[in-house]
Amino acid sequence: MKKLATLMIIAIALAIIGCQPQQQQNVVTREQLDAVKAEISALKSQVANLQTALDSLTANYNAHLDKYHKSMPKPPTGGGTGGGLKPPTQK
Repeated sequence: MKKLATLMIIAIALAIIGCQPQQQQNVVTREQLDAVKAEISALKSQVANLQTALDSLTANYNAHLDKYHKSMPKPPTGGGTGGGLKPPTQK
């Protein structure tokens, strides 16, 4: 009889817990959605500004390379002795 009463109490407890309505935790309000859209728009404009700045810096860097570093003499290519000289031989 005690087992039957225990099973009945457990069944009633599970039925009460299972029949409760679900709580809506992931509800997004219209204000939150509008705030996120505004933030996305602001970030897109910042990305566009950064892209423009990056393009300008790249152009300036390439102009600097062409002006100051393009006409540098090439390093000598030798056998590793510094000037293309042959290593001394023993007599």
